[in-house]
Amino acid sequence: MKYIITESQFKMLKENREKFDSLFNKIADEGWESLSPQEQDYIKRFSEWSTSGKKGEFEDPEESEPTNYEEKVGEEFKTTLIDGTEFTFIFDYADMLKNENLFFGTVLWSGEEWVGLIGTNKNGNLTEIDFIMDQEFQSYNSNDVGAGYDESQEVRLVNELDKKDVHKIKYFFEEEVIPNLM
Repeated sequence: MKYIITESQFKMLKENREKFDSLFNKIADEGWESLSPQEQDYIKRFSEWSTSGKKGEFEDPEESEPTNYEEKVGEEFKTTLIDGTEFTFIFDYADMLKNENLFFGTVLWSGEEWVGLIGTNKNGNLTEIDFIMDQEFQSYNSNDVGAGYDESQEVRLVNELDKKDVHKIKYFFEEEVIPNLM
């Protein structure tokens, strides 16, 4: 299989490859422990990126600026589902955990609001879609021992979508939403 890349992509790949190779030589000469934590992180991330087939250019963790999620609050992403209905995700906030990224927001679909999250691993691969219909639930009364949150009243988005639309939504989050939020 042959790939066609632009000159700028070639330069980026060559620069990253040269840095990766110089670090690999340092490992061969002095061992893994001789690398700084930043160098170790660079090698891990470059290796994962180069074998993942992930689209776009590799970003050196030392050179990339952290995403300012406050600037992205309210950003809307739209797609049309197979049945012709519009599906909109509105970003609210992000929670970057040790092993995963959680992007919270609201989905507008079929005349309803759904609140929840999309989850990714640290490489940006989709791991979870969890939205429930935004509806009034019986509030929790701490004085009533028998009271509590009734999960059976939740209406989950993935249960309401047609199977074909679930795949389209996954693709939409993977190709449109996640790359623009990370």
